[in-house]
Amino acid sequence: MKQYLVFDIGGTFIKYALMGADGSLLESGKTPSPMDCLDSLLDAVEGVGRQFAGRYEEVAVSMPGRIDTAAGIARTGGSFAYIHETPVGQLFGQRLGAPVWVANDGKCAANAEAWSGALADVSCGAVIVLGTGTGGGIVLDRRIWMGSNFAAGELSFLPTVFAGMSAMHLKGIDRSMMDRFWSSHASATGLLRVYAERKGIPADGLDGVQFFAAYDAGEPEAAAALDDFGEMTAAGIYAIQSVLDLERYAIGGGISARPEVTDVIRRKLDDIYAGISFSPFRKPEVVRCRYGNDANLLGALRFALHGGV
Repeated sequence: MKQYLVFDIGGTFIKYALMGADGSLLESGKTPSPMDCLDSLLDAVEGVGRQFAGRYEEVAVSMPGRIDTAAGIARTGGSFAYIHETPVGQLFGQRLGAPVWVANDGKCAANAEAWSGALADVSCGAVIVLGTGTGGGIVLDRRIWMGSNFAAGELSFLPTVFAGMSAMHLKGIDRSMMDRFWSSHASATGLLRVYAERKGIPADGLDGVQFFAAYDAGEPEAAAALDDFGEMTAAGIYAIQSVLDLERYAIGGGISARPEVTDVIRRKLDDIYAGISFSPFRKPEVVRCRYGNDANLLGALRFALHGGV
């Protein structure tokens, strides 16, 4: 069976795996992500390639940013500020000695779910990844929608407050301005921020484990924060639905491991549709993603298998 070397390049770690064409994960590991310069990133990728020399025929890469998958160019690099209009496919290929396919991480997550996960049996759906921000990928007619500028699915930037947005360039971007975007609400970061505000404590240092420990202990502030989070997430899904009319939304990210997360989103979406009974678009299903930490690897592999589409 043909084997692939697959990378999931994140802001903290580069995860990698040797995978079969059927999606089987043969070997895996991770290494710290270099944030200083492109050469360091290329060196790290090449180092992984040496571990698997002679054992792979093609390479697939998931990474943040606005990625032109067909051309192998990262128009932007997300948290990798040194990536801009960079021919990453060509550069990785030179270091790894094999053809390389590169795609945006949110689109890779959606690709995995569309292949054999929570979206496998629908024609149109979306993945929403609740992390530091709000990642995502959209599936239309069983294909990942790239968008005219390779930016479809950048859900973090869905506005939640419209008034005054045209004047933001005059005021500068600060914390209060960022609260105008969905990522400040429909994310793990947003959930922790609301909890911290209700408790009157700093949000720095809080994580999902601490939050759900408080929730399980019956803290009313934790229950109220999860309720607020669910309402804002459901409201965003309603807004997206008014444009795309999808069948199903699959919720991912670390906090989605808790069933209460999808439960509260589903319940709040039910409330919205009950209150707006004249909505012309369908109420979609809300489910949890099937794949967790391996979703980006699996989705990147599928892009390679299908020639970047």
